[in-house]
Amino acid sequence: MSQPPIIRVPKTARSSYQPHRPLWKNTLLQNQVRHFLEVEKDLPPEHRTDIVYDSIKTEADAAEYIRRVTEKLHSLGAKT
Repeated sequence: MSQPPIIRVPKTARSSYQPHRPLWKNTLLQNQVRHFLEVEKDLPPEHRTDIVYDSIKTEADAAEYIRRVTEKLHSLGAKT
C-alpha cells in the first residue's frame, strides 16, 4: 500500500491572533464558538462551563472558552 502524500502546512503568522480583537470581526472564530456551545450542551451538567455566548467578546475570550471545553472533552474521553 502506498503512503499518502505529505501536505506541508505553513505556520500561522503571529499577527493572526489578536487577543483584544472583537469576536464580531472574526466569523470563523464565531462559528467555532457556536459549534463548541452546541457540543457542550450534550455534556453532563457538572462538566459544562456555564459560559454564555454573549459573554465572549474577544478572541482571547473565545480561545479561553474553547480551551476549557476541549479540556473537558479530553478528560471525559480518557475515562471511557
